This record gives sequence, structure tokens and C-alpha cells, in this order.
Amino acid sequence: MEKQILTDLNKYIEEHAKMQFICYGLSKKCNELGYPGFTHFFQVQAQDEFVHQRRIMNYLLDRNESYEIPSIKVDEVKCNSIIDVLKTYVEHRKHFAKMTDEFSLNAKELKDFTTLKFYEWFVIDFYEEISETHDLIDWINMSNSNHYEIDKKMAKRENPDTLAVVDPFAPHK
Repeated sequence: MEKQILTDLNKYIEEHAKMQFICYGLSKKCNELGYPGFTHFFQVQAQDEFVHQRRIMNYLLDRNESYEIPSIKVDEVKCNSIIDVLKTYVEHRKHFAKMTDEFSLNAKELKDFTTLKFYEWFVIDFYEEISETHDLIDWINMSNSNHYEIDKKMAKRENPDTLAVVDPFAPHK
């Protein structure tokens, strides 16, 4: 495996680990704002980030490569409303989408089409999450400040299907 590809994948693990803790911070902020459903939603998303890390690690191991366990530091989440929380989340997802595009381009330029294909799953996942979060923001804005039903819906978010996620070439669901 090319050194650049390995560097990119290790950076990807590190960024997912950071995002896991950011999601816990978003969850804490939702709890402070009085949104137990969104608190749950972001705890599940933190778990999803951990599973994403496993997907990347499994991919590296399947290619007889190793990975580095990064040292993680994240800033405290500073949001004043549930809309701020969701917009913060969208910005982080956009960061991942942009990074995935960059790493995909690196793989394509190095003619590592297996890694290019590997990144496709993440591209789909990030854009789905961005779209879903924009929908949540729209629902909140339309709700006449009655966020109870939306919060209840967020409490029903299920845990990720771990086996479908950790397999580096499992189809996106």
C-alpha cells in the first residue's frame, strides 16, 4: 500500500475518533438544553463513529497493514440551541465529506481502486446524514417552537447494525 494511502487512512481513523467525542459533547449539550431524544440520537451517532473506526481498521488489517491509535483532543461543544447543535453537526459531516473526497482523489491518482471503492461507502453515509440533519432543522423551524414530537422521534433512533458497518465492503444500507 502506498505511504500516502496509509497516511490518509490513519488520519481517517483519528478524525472518526475525534467525531465520536464531539458527538458525546453534542449529546451532553442536548441534555443541558432539555432534549432527551436528541441526547440519545447523538450517543447513538457516537457509537456509529466508533463502528466507522472499526471499518477502517478492518480494511487496513485485510490489506496486511497496521494502524496507529491516535491521541485525541477535542474542544468543548459550544451551542445555545438545538438548531446550533444540529448546524454544528452538519459542519462536521461536511468536513468528513470533503476529507473523503480528498482521500478518494489521492487513491484514484495512485491507482488504488480498491481504496477508492472503500471510500464510496463513507461518501454515501455522510451525504445521507447531512440531508437528514437538514430535514431535522426544517422540522424544528416549522414546529412553532413545539419540539416535543421531534425530540420523541429522535429517541427512537436505533443502534447501528455493527456487522453491516465493520465489514469494509459491506453494501451501504
